[in-house]
Amino acid sequence: MRLVYFSSDSFYSGVLDSQVLAPLHLLSERMPDVQRAIVFLTSIRALRDQARLPREAEIRRALPAVAVHFKFRPVSYFPGWSHIWAGQLRRSIDRFGMEGPEPIIVHCRGENTALAAAKVRRRDRRLRILVDVRGSSEGESEYAGWLSGYLTRCHRRQCEQAMAAADAVNTVSHRLMAHLRERGLLRPQVHQSVIPCCVNTTSFYFAEEERRARREELRLQDRFVVCYSGAMKRWQRPDAVAEAFAAIRSAMPDAHLLVLTKEAALFGAHLGPAGVNPADVTIRAAPHAEMASYLMAADLGLLLREDNLTNQVACPVKFSEYLRCGLPVMLTRCIGDLGELVEREQLGAAIRFPVDRDEVIRAAIAVRRRLESEGDAYRRRCSALAEERLSWNGQIEQLLRTYQALAEQR
Repeated sequence: MRLVYFSSDSFYSGVLDSQVLAPLHLLSERMPDVQRAIVFLTSIRALRDQARLPREAEIRRALPAVAVHFKFRPVSYFPGWSHIWAGQLRRSIDRFGMEGPEPIIVHCRGENTALAAAKVRRRDRRLRILVDVRGSSEGESEYAGWLSGYLTRCHRRQCEQAMAAADAVNTVSHRLMAHLRERGLLRPQVHQSVIPCCVNTTSFYFAEEERRARREELRLQDRFVVCYSGAMKRWQRPDAVAEAFAAIRSAMPDAHLLVLTKEAALFGAHLGPAGVNPADVTIRAAPHAEMASYLMAADLGLLLREDNLTNQVACPVKFSEYLRCGLPVMLTRCIGDLGELVEREQLGAAIRFPVDRDEVIRAAIAVRRRLESEGDAYRRRCSALAEERLSWNGQIEQLLRTYQALAEQR
């Protein structure tokens, strides 16, 4: 079997580590005889970034048994972008020395890389294209006005073309697969799989001693700690996080909010309108290596999103990270398959959006009572379920079956 991973993910994103590097490393252990390679398409702006070369070296160290190529790319609405991306992939395959008639599986992260791979396949019929759909990009534009409309149309067209080229399709949620099916984009002969965004169990875990030590350091030993971890983009609704905590604090005077972000000022702007006292909030820009201990110091994780298409088919990796670190999660039930999972397995609470003060209070009280009753046993159960169902250790076999099905296609 020959495998080429084709990614245009953000070069420095933690998502790259958990969703690309982690499974490739595990595949190297499970399938040592498979010829593996990866092509990273990096923004051309990285040419001037002094951190680029150290990051490239870090990635190569993480994948010692994988051939790694770094290429530069224009944005996906630049004229002729797909031809440029295709040229980078074609030249990389040539350099990898993948000769002979055996199939070459190209695992495409997202629709854009799949479009480029489809252009290469016009001349190289050995390629088998796995389109790994990470969400619905149609509603994710950060722009407004005519540009937002233009990008939405581009994303829709790119998705249609990518799905037409697919030999196999993977999605991060069953709702996303159903959405593609409803749009008529899934051909009957295409192999289908659903693998959620998986947590890296080496970086994220639960340990009672680390939890106690971090709470002591933060002076939160006697507090009910509510945690939000992430950026402050509008669609991540930091305003809703502040409002939800204000509701919890009104019913629990010992509640404290722990925010893990590099954008402290942006979150601080939401405290006043929500009626949150800054003294009840701790904000940290935790290094990635220490993120697990900060998460496990909390008692409840927040993951609040609007009820729209983007979120209805999503699977934020933050949910898996919370759970793996022993945190029950309060989330809006519209998020992909996760609301049903939380309710079925009693992993926290699923609420409506917009957040309702009374519903938030009831949900937080129920989680707190569960923690008071079961303590670390409940936290360990959350962590164990994340490892079983939301980690690469639990999902890698399904990915291997998809690769095998593609390798057997003629």
